[in-house]
Amino acid sequence: SGPDFDYGLGDGPGTSLWIDNLDDSAGLLQMFKPWFEDERFLKVWHNYGFDRHVMWNEGIDCLGFGGDTMHMARLQDTGRSKYGQGRGYSLEALTDELLGRRKKPMKEIFGVPRLRKDGTAGSLVDLPAIEDMQRKPEFRSNWIAYSAYDAEGTWLIRRKLQELLEEMPWKHGENLYYYYFKYLREFGE
Repeated sequence: SGPDFDYGLGDGPGTSLWIDNLDDSAGLLQMFKPWFEDERFLKVWHNYGFDRHVMWNEGIDCLGFGGDTMHMARLQDTGRSKYGQGRGYSLEALTDELLGRRKKPMKEIFGVPRLRKDGTAGSLVDLPAIEDMQRKPEFRSNWIAYSAYDAEGTWLIRRKLQELLEEMPWKHGENLYYYYFKYLREFGE
């Protein structure tokens, strides 16, 4: 929705709207189905293939593909591959590199040290079940912040990548963002 959007909840523009879809809230996501399935509203994703699969499992056929920041990042710099000198195209790597606001990995936020036989904390870290991180009071506020940052980070990366791609010439006076949006974007869907 972006930094100028106001959900009308009294917090003003630029805030996040987090939707719980577990337990008593199961099915709440369906209220947003008309928006997700309306191709007039372009939606930008990070790793759209994964998110589309998750949404499809919820009975939502996402339309209005506005882009995928992972694909945009590959076009902007193919040298990010983890197999070369880069750090890859993950949301964590891109938020750090492009925004200076690294998305912390789940284990760093929610990890629980595995106990040794003597009862002391070991060096191995286990991740609680996703449902526990969303339900349990000791994790919940961090879970909301973590999951909301996925959306915010994706928005900010898209904006930054658009700027960078617009600075890269293509042909006939056009730039690489034009090329991405006009020609490559449709292959992401």
